[in-house]
Amino acid sequence: MGNNLINIKLNSKITKEYVILKGFLLIKDNENEINRENIKLSLNEKEYNIKFPFKRIKKLGKYGTIFNYYKVKIPIEDLITEKIHNKPFFVYKENEEDVLKRSLRYSTINNKNKYLIDKLKIFKDLNTTIYVRQNAKNRLVITVRNINKTDNKLEQIKINLADFISKFMPKKKIIMYEKNSSRYEESASILYEKLIDLGYKNIYYIINKDNEKLPKIDAKYKKHFIYKYSFKHYLYFFIAKTLIGTESPGHAIELRTANRHSSKRIYSNTFNYVFLQHGVMYMVALDSGGRSFFRKDGSMPKNAKIVVSSKEERRHFLEKGGGYTKNDFYVTGLPKFDRSIRNDNADKIVIMPTWRPWEFNLIRVDVQQAPYYKMLEEIISGIPKEYQDKIVLLPHPLVINSVINTPLGKYLEQDLSYDDILKKTEILITDYSSIAYDAFYRGAKVVFWWKEKDFCMEQYNGSLMLNENNVFGPVCYNKDELNLSIKKLYNSKIDDLYLNNYRKIVEFHDGKNTERVIDCLKKDKLIYK
Repeated sequence: MGNNLINIKLNSKITKEYVILKGFLLIKDNENEINRENIKLSLNEKEYNIKFPFKRIKKLGKYGTIFNYYKVKIPIEDLITEKIHNKPFFVYKENEEDVLKRSLRYSTINNKNKYLIDKLKIFKDLNTTIYVRQNAKNRLVITVRNINKTDNKLEQIKINLADFISKFMPKKKIIMYEKNSSRYEESASILYEKLIDLGYKNIYYIINKDNEKLPKIDAKYKKHFIYKYSFKHYLYFFIAKTLIGTESPGHAIELRTANRHSSKRIYSNTFNYVFLQHGVMYMVALDSGGRSFFRKDGSMPKNAKIVVSSKEERRHFLEKGGGYTKNDFYVTGLPKFDRSIRNDNADKIVIMPTWRPWEFNLIRVDVQQAPYYKMLEEIISGIPKEYQDKIVLLPHPLVINSVINTPLGKYLEQDLSYDDILKKTEILITDYSSIAYDAFYRGAKVVFWWKEKDFCMEQYNGSLMLNENNVFGPVCYNKDELNLSIKKLYNSKIDDLYLNNYRKIVEFHDGKNTERVIDCLKKDKLIYK
């Protein structure tokens, strides 16, 4: 079909009821006249009528371009339970087989790497912020998420000022962090303490002031803490020479910050980045659509170094990661495993499926209607009655607050960290969370719940690296299989087959992962005293 649709965005407006997009739609029609009534705006399988208030402007040029002013309204109620990031498309249908689909450009002048953001709309009663933004490929995206502290105007001013001042300062600092610059229990904190013990002075750790572990942390480590949301936090984010974290660089300031200066910094490739991983990444394959960040030809910083647990895990990145070489990896094992222990009297059955990005907003708004919640209910019902008092529910951090006030809230242990709970774990039930590797390393048994695996992989547009031939625990597709597996595994020894499968993916068990990582960092001159 010789038709083409191009968007020239004029502006967006968000009211209590609608996201309103306005602009010009350029229609290139080299063959037949396009019926504007057949053009719709498509968003997450819903279609919206486009209003063209004025007559079509006369064709211009030999390509038959027609300028059409348009206006389209997207109801807030349709967005509030959708994905976090939503890309609208123009769709033109002549019939069911002849369909033209085009994403909306955010800007015609600023083609890419500007990270422009329209005014935020904050719905306090829904704990939701909605805004229209420009992504790295100049596509228009509607973001729907929880309210961030950095949505506040004062925080925006602090970030902008920090960016301005940083332009006159040398880039020397080494910044370390874990999930959303809040935690202190994974590889980053363990590596940080080791570096401080070795006398490194130019290293800083970002942490929340209300972190429950703060009172228990030795004073010598606190001397190099930077408290989240402080001006120093923002300034050091911009002047850091090296970021070392268990998460992507966006977590070093605040996840999904709606500030173009911080976004430009994150994607600037002007700093060294060491990805410690929060867990072994041998689960959802890196060539899956939902893993685009972790590919070097995607959004991963170009000079990233990635800590992996084996040559097999490195092979996964090399073959499916896009653009990596062997020099991009530290085959050392994860530092957090050096302190991974399990109590002799561990007796808990812990349930921790990973989160589902496509359900995130539905979980926030009405968690008990979400398939994720129904899955948790089914898993719990499949656990033998004699072990029901052993159940601990450990949902993903992005889900846990939604579950607290539901009937399943009684299974939560909110005051304990993941490390504390894993110390007490006899059996872990998960779908494809990397926590499976952590639990097994400590000596717990792992059961994989794969009833909805194929559906979930469709949502990720990908596949799992684990399969029934290389898993390190039984695979269950219904609650009867789960019931039998738990009866067989509880208080039993780990099967040699599962142990051998695991050690092909996690090679190191000598407690020296942190030392190996430091040797690699020194060799590449990424740390210095």
